[in-house]
Amino acid sequence: MPTEELPRLMTFGQILHEDILAREGIPPFDNSAMDGFAVRVDDLVQLPADLRLDGEIPAGKAPNAEVESGACIRIMTGAQIPPGAEAVVPVEWTTEINQERIRIHRKPEAGAYIRRAAQDAAKHETVVKRGTRITPPVMGVIAAAGYHRIKVAKPPDVAIIVTGDELHLDVSKPLPPARIYDANGPGLVTQVLEAGGTPLGPEVARDDGGDIEFEIGRGLEADVIVISGGVSVGKYDLVQEVLDSIGFEKYFWRVRQRPGGPMLFGMIGTRPVFGLPGNPVSSAVCFQQYVRPALLAMMGAAEIHPPQIKAKLGSSVRKEAGLHHFVRGKAQWQENGPLIVHTTGPQTSNLYSSLQHANCLIHLEEEVVNPSEGEEVIITPLPWAVIG
Repeated sequence: MPTEELPRLMTFGQILHEDILAREGIPPFDNSAMDGFAVRVDDLVQLPADLRLDGEIPAGKAPNAEVESGACIRIMTGAQIPPGAEAVVPVEWTTEINQERIRIHRKPEAGAYIRRAAQDAAKHETVVKRGTRITPPVMGVIAAAGYHRIKVAKPPDVAIIVTGDELHLDVSKPLPPARIYDANGPGLVTQVLEAGGTPLGPEVARDDGGDIEFEIGRGLEADVIVISGGVSVGKYDLVQEVLDSIGFEKYFWRVRQRPGGPMLFGMIGTRPVFGLPGNPVSSAVCFQQYVRPALLAMMGAAEIHPPQIKAKLGSSVRKEAGLHHFVRGKAQWQENGPLIVHTTGPQTSNLYSSLQHANCLIHLEEEVVNPSEGEEVIITPLPWAVIG
């Protein structure tokens, strides 16, 4: 994807297209970590010690005097450390005798409560690398480095097309016989948003070749096309036929996995086209496994796959050899114990709620057969969930 330069606050969730270098040290000067008093440590050999108060330094004001022997300077959190100061005594360790004298009850170590200049990053040091996704702490570091505008990848426009005569779109009216509400369209829109893309649609194509061709034609204005449904072998699964008629180059159709076996992928020119199965879990899982990494790769992300984590099965799982299973799971750390993962219940691909209650996918490889309780497996977190 091309690069665009934007104000930093407009870039949340996008992928950085430049290295961010600290324009000054972070922090740029020694500063106080506490509200208290800047002191010389040698003045505190005998406690309590009464010191002369020689003024104060609020945050944002440069010191105009050094700390002299036998004296202290009141200092606020974040304020610049004055010359001569060797430590900061927290205000909780002191008693104000009067407006001119401070009594110190505890002696700090040299350097205590002083945040040193460039402790976080040196001037011109790379603090965020190209390819990093902009999260709240990344945004904070970019701001601390002195950047107002930054270069990011333009988010890909993703045309979302859902197919099927059974879809009922007018939710203000009762559900007609033999119809269902569209879950795939809204679900895919939010998955595109989570991945950092810009969703277009969802548009609905009925099980008619002309209607499907019309919607795909509209989708050619996008960078990526995602089609849900119509990619299997049924009489009304017309997506492949239509794609073939408009110059589609098929890379693969069918994957040895469950759910989502009849997935389709190819290109129209330079435009990736993903044909996802129509069952909602199959559609969502295939997006997570294939579309999301592709979108992140298009934007130049340094990390496009979720981390793989080892966990132990909390109960046995029925599985035959021959297919890689993506099992919806709920993983939780045991107190002083291992990470245990349970399935979210029945795993048929129409049960969207099984994905709602999951925080990870359990990977059961092709050769695995009926893994038992306690067996070690690999899980990958779902990006919208938290493993507790």
